[in-house]
Amino acid sequence: MKKEIVLLGDSITQGLGSKKVNFTSELQKSLGTGYAVDNMAFTGTTVHYLEQIFDEILQKRPQYAVILYGNVDAQIRPSRTGYIYPLIPKRFQGGGMLMPRPFYSHTWHKRIGQRAENMIRYILRKVICAVDGYEQWVTLDEFQCVYQRTIKELQVNGIRPIICSTVYIDDSMFPGSLEQYKLFSAKLKEISIAENVPYVDLMSPLKKSVEDNGWQSIYCFDHFHPNGRGYQIISQILANAILKEETFCHKE
Repeated sequence: MKKEIVLLGDSITQGLGSKKVNFTSELQKSLGTGYAVDNMAFTGTTVHYLEQIFDEILQKRPQYAVILYGNVDAQIRPSRTGYIYPLIPKRFQGGGMLMPRPFYSHTWHKRIGQRAENMIRYILRKVICAVDGYEQWVTLDEFQCVYQRTIKELQVNGIRPIICSTVYIDDSMFPGSLEQYKLFSAKLKEISIAENVPYVDLMSPLKKSVEDNGWQSIYCFDHFHPNGRGYQIISQILANAILKEETFCHKE
C-alpha cells in the first residue's frame, strides 16, 4: 500500500501558469512507487488556509504533511488600507498583481506588453509604499499561533508534519521581506523543536545556489518563484527529509 504525502502551501508549492510547474512530479520520482504525492496547495493563501481545508486533509489519511507556509504570510507588501490603493486600476488590486511578474511570454509582442505592465506594477508599488507604507498579511505571532495549533492537530490525527522554512527571496525586489523570512523561518524551527517534528531548511541551499550561479539559475524573473531547476533542488531536499524520517521511524 502506498504511503500518502500531502503538500500544503501557496503558489511556491502549487506552481504558476496554466501548466502549474511545481516540484510534485520530481518529488514523486525521487521517492519512488511506494509513495503517492498529492499537491493540495493553493496560490496566494496564508497559514489560515490550513484551517479551512483541515477536514479535507484528514479525509486523505496521509502519513506525511509537507508544509510550506510563511512565504506569502511574511512578505512585505504595499499597504491596501491607505489613500492610494483604492485609486489604482482594478486589475492591479488582485492578490499578487502589485508584485513583480514571474515570467514573460515567448511571443515577442506579448512580452513587450507584459514588460510594460511589470513597469506599471513597479511604479504603483513605489508610489503606494512612499505615501501609505507597507503591510504584512499575517503577523509573526498570529502565524505561530495558527501554525503550531495545526501541527498539534495533525499529530493527534496520526499525520506526521514536515515543517519547511521559507524560500530565499531577493530583498532588492521585495524590500524588507528577506529579514521577515529569516524571522519566520527561525520561528518555524522553534515550532519543530517544541513539537518534535522534522524541520527542513530550504532557504540556505537556495541562497547558496543563487550566490554560486545567480538568480536566473533557479528562480523565475521575480526572484521569488523557483523555476524548473529550483524545484528540482527543493524536491531532492524534501525527498531526503522524508526518506530520513522513514528510516528514523523504522528504527523506533
